Amino acid sequence: MPTSPDPRIDSHSKATTVSSGASRLGQDLRQGRNLDLYIAVTVAVVTAALGVLGVVDSSILAASTLAVLAVMAISGLATRHEVDGVRTALNRIAASETGEVAAERFLSSHPPAVDTEIATATDIAIVGITLTRTVRDMLPVLDRRLRAGARVRVVLIDTDSGANAEAVARSKKADTPEFYRNRVSATLDLLRVLASSGSSESALQIRLLPFVPTFGLLLVDADDVHGRIRVAMYQHRTLEPNPTFGLRADRDAWWYGLFKGQFETMWESAREREPGTGGHAARGGSN
Repeated sequence: MPTSPDPRIDSHSKATTVSSGASRLGQDLRQGRNLDLYIAVTVAVVTAALGVLGVVDSSILAASTLAVLAVMAISGLATRHEVDGVRTALNRIAASETGEVAAERFLSSHPPAVDTEIATATDIAIVGITLTRTVRDMLPVLDRRLRAGARVRVVLIDTDSGANAEAVARSKKADTPEFYRNRVSATLDLLRVLASSGSSESALQIRLLPFVPTFGLLLVDADDVHGRIRVAMYQHRTLEPNPTFGLRADRDAWWYGLFKGQFETMWESAREREPGTGGHAARGGSN
């Protein structure tokens, strides 16, 4: 025979629920939360009561109803925005867990100065189109490193191969191949100044690419466990700065190895140029 629930337990449960509701109401009012909903409920209850008692006419009831509905709609929109914000935050957390990061945290249009990175380097490699500004800015530190016995390898385009015409087709700041021919010539003049700083004839090596690289590279002690690589992605027909990013041998093993290998590929694809005499040599590299 089924037993009836204990009325004392049921009344206690109801009392607990009411007490909890009152506590939540008081907390919301003290903290200013959900005030729009409480006002809407109050207006709705008072208007309904007055309507039942015949104190207000139908037009006031209709207006009050629309006002309450408007408040409810606004509250619903606010809730939806909050849910969207939570969803966005969760997506960011999920992306960070899978290795995805915001582009602003990875790419930079203003890379840090390289003097500090290469101040103690023993092996430096640079790839670029003309490298005029890069070599000019790095001239003092490259001179110091060469005098200290470091090896410096530089790769830029070969203007005798037609690469300068290819560079013009991709550029917005040049309209003739002579623009790149002059800039490469200026870079070679600067490197010629450095040639006497090396501890040996092979300390400074220059090679010329028969094509335009799609990205620039700066490798610092690339074979070392703490090696660094900075990559600059070259753009097409824009004056905006090139986005760059950095790689570390002890952190980005796979990508680090990829770009390190890319340098060696370009190095082997280029022909050697003697920095001291300005002449061309056949040894090393291929066209």
